[in-house]
Amino acid sequence: MNLNIRPSEPGDFLEIAALDRIAWKSNSNSEFIPDGEHVWRIWCENALMFTALLEGQIIGAILAFPCLNDTFCIHKVFVHPDNRSQKIGARLFEALNSELDKLQKDGWLTVSPDNESAHKLYGKWGFTHETFYKGYYRSYEDRYVLMRKASK
Repeated sequence: MNLNIRPSEPGDFLEIAALDRIAWKSNSNSEFIPDGEHVWRIWCENALMFTALLEGQIIGAILAFPCLNDTFCIHKVFVHPDNRSQKIGARLFEALNSELDKLQKDGWLTVSPDNESAHKLYGKWGFTHETFYKGYYRSYEDRYVLMRKASK
């Protein structure tokens, strides 16, 4: 497999937005609108993003943006459904976590309490400090917020 993980570039945004719509279909709340091209354009240029390419085709991405509390929110990570279970998400997290460590910035993300497999994976990647929020998005959408401290 000729997989390449690299920082995202401004020209990636249309392909990443299209992949987001494909990946979003498997989300438990897929009726809500995924992020649009305009925001992916901004994130590709101004956020901390990495893209996974296979034979030159974008098959995954991870996005973290800076927050006012001097942390980074890991907002999205996704891999094309045809390429899941190949540790591509892990490679994206490795790239992102490595960069956060270089910057000495903590990262955080949210996960559904029902998504035990994701919760376990995030724990393996160092997201261990958790806080439970009832009704985080909507009254019926509880979340854990998981924090990963930057390695010194």
